[in-house]
Amino acid sequence: MSLNLTIDQGNTAAKIALWRGHDLIDLAICEHLTPDMVRHFISSHTTEHLRAILYCSVSSNGRQLLPALKPLADSVMQLSSDMPLPITIRYGNPRSLGTDRIAAAVGAWATHPRRSLLVVDAGTAVTYDHVTSQGEFAGGNIAPGMAMRLEALHRFTARLPRVTVPRDLSPYHDSCFGTDTETAMILGAVYGITGAITYYRSHLPADTEVVITGGWAKELATLCDFPVSVQPDLVSTGLNEILLYQQPLTTPNT
Repeated sequence: MSLNLTIDQGNTAAKIALWRGHDLIDLAICEHLTPDMVRHFISSHTTEHLRAILYCSVSSNGRQLLPALKPLADSVMQLSSDMPLPITIRYGNPRSLGTDRIAAAVGAWATHPRRSLLVVDAGTAVTYDHVTSQGEFAGGNIAPGMAMRLEALHRFTARLPRVTVPRDLSPYHDSCFGTDTETAMILGAVYGITGAITYYRSHLPADTEVVITGGWAKELATLCDFPVSVQPDLVSTGLNEILLYQQPLTTPNT
């Protein structure tokens, strides 16, 4: 079976993943993605030629990276809403929809087929997207992420301090309101996001499943009082599912 490579370029880091069919062979995270890093990752895991590379980015158009990757695979592509997709995009202007949101929605639909889904990506920003049980991307919202909320409070007020949210949120599980300025800011940021998840879920069908990914996924899931599926590599999974869906239609190095 041929191999695929997916590249998920986020705001703070990139995920490079190697796939054989639906199986993840290995994944690496790097802060500064270069063609040499991709070549090294591939060569350290396989001598097989790649069938396809699919690139998705929220921060780069790939003009420098993608040409350098063309010799490595039969097909090297950047994700766009114009590609054949396993889901239908119901968005006013599909080309304005972030490709990371498309990939996350596809990943959630592939792992939870024919279910109503609330797909949450909690990273630098937080996105809340709805995929219907018919596989339609119905729309979604974008809000500031955890660090962005706290930094904004510090920057746009006169006296609020700069605060970092601790990775271990267990000490706050039984706290609804802060008893000092720092915890008040932390809980405001944390419950601002979990409260939004609860709110959007309440407006969707009762059997809607919540799928969460991103850097804060695991921590936020522990604060939800309903089942949440945490999938750290959701965007990478979606990219691979898109390749598997449309590979019969690809031509070399399109």
